[in-house]
Amino acid sequence: MNNSHKRVYDPLYGVTKLSEEEYEILSAPEIQRLRYVRLCNINSMLITGASEISRFEHVVGVLRLAKEWCEHRGKKRTKQEHLNICAAAFLHDFQTGPFGHSLQYVLEDNETEEEFIHDDLNHGTLSKYHQSIDINASFCGRPFRMANLLSSQWSSITGLIKGDGDLGPLISGTLDLDNLDNVVRLAYHVGVADKSDACIALELARDMNAKEGILEISRASIPLVERWQGIRKRLYELLLLDWAEFSAKAMLTKAMELSVKHDLIGTDSWIKTDLELFGHLEKVSVGDAQEVGEIIKRIRCGELYEPIFIGATQKISIYKEFSTLETKIMLEEKLKQKLSDLLALNIDLIIHPILDSKKTERAISVKVRESGKVEIIGKHSNKLLLGVFVPREIGGTPKFNETLKRVVKVTLEGFGAKNIQEIEDPISESENVQLEFL
Repeated sequence: MNNSHKRVYDPLYGVTKLSEEEYEILSAPEIQRLRYVRLCNINSMLITGASEISRFEHVVGVLRLAKEWCEHRGKKRTKQEHLNICAAAFLHDFQTGPFGHSLQYVLEDNETEEEFIHDDLNHGTLSKYHQSIDINASFCGRPFRMANLLSSQWSSITGLIKGDGDLGPLISGTLDLDNLDNVVRLAYHVGVADKSDACIALELARDMNAKEGILEISRASIPLVERWQGIRKRLYELLLLDWAEFSAKAMLTKAMELSVKHDLIGTDSWIKTDLELFGHLEKVSVGDAQEVGEIIKRIRCGELYEPIFIGATQKISIYKEFSTLETKIMLEEKLKQKLSDLLALNIDLIIHPILDSKKTERAISVKVRESGKVEIIGKHSNKLLLGVFVPREIGGTPKFNETLKRVVKVTLEGFGAKNIQEIEDPISESENVQLEFL
C-alpha cells in the first residue's frame, strides 16, 4: 500500500499519519474488534451523541496524543520507546468487553469461576479469557497476533498499559493520554464540548511528562487541566444522572448478573462485541434464564424501566453490599413488600447502585515543572447513587407519587443509605446545555 494511504482522519484531531508498524497494529483483529464495542457502558437512548461512538475511534485518538507526546516531550527517547508507547496507546483498551466496562463491573462484583482483570494483559495470557485459548483469541476468524508480532517488547508494552515504569503514568494514571481523549471525545459527541476543546488534549499531551511516578506539567497548563475537569463534570452529570442512562444500565446489569448466575456468560465473554453479546444472550436465555432474554429485548427496543426514585448518599461504604445480585434481590423483595403493605402497589422493581468515586469530579495531583512542587487540582466526587426502577409507568396522582418516593427513600435509608437525597434531572436544568461550553 502507498504510504500516503496510511493515515486516519479524526473528528477531533484531523489527519494522523501512521508508520508501517502503527498501520499494522491498526489493522490487527485486536483493534478492529473495537469498532464494534461502544465507548459508553450502554447504548444511550436519550443522550443520543453517546450512543454509537466506538472504542476504536478512542484508541486511534489516544495514539495521536501519544505521537504528540513523542514529538514534543519524548525527543530524547529511543525509536523503540516511541513505538512501545504508541503500541500501548493502541492496545490499552483491546481487552474491553461488550458495552464498555459494564461486563467488567458485573464480573468484579459477582463470583465467577475466574478473576477478571481488564488492564493486566500479562495476567490475561495465563487466563481462559485471553490469548492462551485459540478459540477466544480471534475476531471474525482472524487470530489475534499482536503478542507474537510485538513479542520482544510485549512485557514493556503491557507494563506501560498497567502504569509501570517511568512512562507508565502517561498511559495509566489519574490524568493520562487515555483519560484526556476519553473525556473530550465523548463530550464532543454528546454536545457539551466543541471541536476547539480538542486543544485541551493536544496541548496537555505536548506538555505533560512523567517524573518519579507522578504527572509533571508546566504552570501554564493548569488552566487546561481545570477546563478538562469542568467538561468531565458536566459530561458525567449527564451520563450518570439521566434517568434513561441509569435505567438502561440497571437493566443491562440485571441481565448480566442473571447470566452469570445461570452460567450463560463468564470471564471468556469479554471477547464478544456488543451485538454478539446481545445475540448470544437472547439465544441461550431459556427456562429459568428466560428473564435475561426479555430484559435484553426491552433494552434493544427502548422499553426502559420507569424511575420511581433516583438519589445520592455519602454512605459509599454500603456499595459492596448493594452491588451483588443476591443482596439486591433481597433488598428488592423487601421494598416490594413495603410498597404492597403501605400503598397496595404490587409491582416488580430493580434497585441499581452506581459508585461515583472520582467519576464526576477527579482531583489531579501534578508536579509543577517550574517549582518542582506537587499541587492538587480540583477534588474527588465521592457518593453513591441509587436508582429504583419499575417495568411500567405507575401513573398515580401527584400526591400518590410523592408518597411513593417517600416510602422508597425511607426504606433505602433503612437499608443503610443514610440521608439519601433525590437527584434533579440533569437535562431539565437548562434548555440548551451545549451553550454552557460554546
